[in-house]
Amino acid sequence: MGRKVYDRQFEMTAVQLVLEENLFVKEVAKELSIHPNTLYRWISEYEEYELSLFFRQFKRI
Repeated sequence: MGRKVYDRQFEMTAVQLVLEENLFVKEVAKELSIHPNTLYRWISEYEEYELSLFFRQFKRI
């Protein structure tokens, strides 16, 4: 059996619950039946993506 694949909308919803609603990673992970480390990874990926967008926009100025 392979790795579970989640769609991007599910991942974004989980990340937003932590970052925007200020819920705990452990709480959100339990509610969504995912491992907390998976959610931490999604948050990291989201923050890296946001940072790259910022620098890309800054570079144009």
